[in-house]
Amino acid sequence: MSEKSIPITNPVAPNPKQLRTYQPTYRLEPKKKFDRDVVQRIVERILVEELHEVEYTEKAEKLIPDLCLTLADTIRSAVKEENYDRYRIIVAVTIGQRRQQGVQIFHSFLWDHERDSLASSNFENPHIFANAVVYGVYLD
Repeated sequence: MSEKSIPITNPVAPNPKQLRTYQPTYRLEPKKKFDRDVVQRIVERILVEELHEVEYTEKAEKLIPDLCLTLADTIRSAVKEENYDRYRIIVAVTIGQRRQQGVQIFHSFLWDHERDSLASSNFENPHIFANAVVYGVYLD
């Protein structure tokens, strides 16, 4: 939005006040588009740094929800540092114990295929698996 100042005059008051009004920009394209490859490298780096020594034990099981929240916040902050203007950054992190099982994760959105995008990364060690998905949803 662009800013425009309009002077307000009051015949009684000696100093006029400035009233700010905002005009719409009508910009439909982002200045910097969501770069899927850059975001994927960020997610991979954070997952490896934070999870390479994590073991899924009974004691650690209680900490997994907090770890998911911490990872999501860390990833969101790192992606926001890339300055994707007018993008809402949504992060979903899933962590589970490796036990010879299969996992299917499904997310469904209605979005603009020209502006919106996502990046995802998987991590595995002998004890856990993790999946992180970052959605960049354009706000017009």
